Amino acid sequence: MGDFTPFPVIGKPEPLLSLVEVSKLYDGATPFLALDRVSLDVREGEFISIIGPSGSGKSTLLHLLGCLDRPTGGEVFVQGKPLSAMSDDGVADIRRDTIGFVFQAFNLAPTLNVFKNVELPLMIRGVPQKERQETVSRNLETVGLTDKAGSMPWQLSGGQKQRVAIARALANNPKVILADEPTGNLDTKSSREVMDHISSLCRDRGLTVILVTHEQNLAGMADRIVRIVDGRIAPEARKKGERRRFA
Repeated sequence: MGDFTPFPVIGKPEPLLSLVEVSKLYDGATPFLALDRVSLDVREGEFISIIGPSGSGKSTLLHLLGCLDRPTGGEVFVQGKPLSAMSDDGVADIRRDTIGFVFQAFNLAPTLNVFKNVELPLMIRGVPQKERQETVSRNLETVGLTDKAGSMPWQLSGGQKQRVAIARALANNPKVILADEPTGNLDTKSSREVMDHISSLCRDRGLTVILVTHEQNLAGMADRIVRIVDGRIAPEARKKGERRRFA
């Protein structure tokens, strides 16, 4: 009987982002443990919402996933590479090339029009003009704001400003979008529009989206809900694939 060569075992792909027993302690007169031994895997193409009461640690968790901060315990992995082994410049490269950020306050440059705001990250990277123009035009079309390219931020509604912020977050073609309370300053109608665009990034572009929100109906749009209570992850209430629509 000849030698038997088994088929290779093919496992799940490496998580895009991974936290392993991560803790975050803020020093001060009264030290505060914001996260306590949190472990979480985020896989490519997932839409995850992080919810929890004020002060529960959800924004701290998002900042660690976005490499905006380093943990005081445990390890953060980005595409299998440990954050602790990276220099500050290496971490900055990860943020620039892998992650797009959308914040509650929009953070648009008030003296630049919509096109220039979306173009700014590309200019910082030294991307050639023709490529910049094509990328900006494509991303503004994605969020339905092609006709607002020449408008100034003060001429836009809150929902339109947040959609510009989404287009800007897409400028460097990231693998993951981190959205921290992106509808916190918006009315119900604008929140619906923004969330529809965020959801479509997963559905149409295959991007990974991590959303921090305190609104249960928005969190319900995600594939998976991660609930943070007192710095720890509570048992999941719903498994991936049970996405609900925002109504």
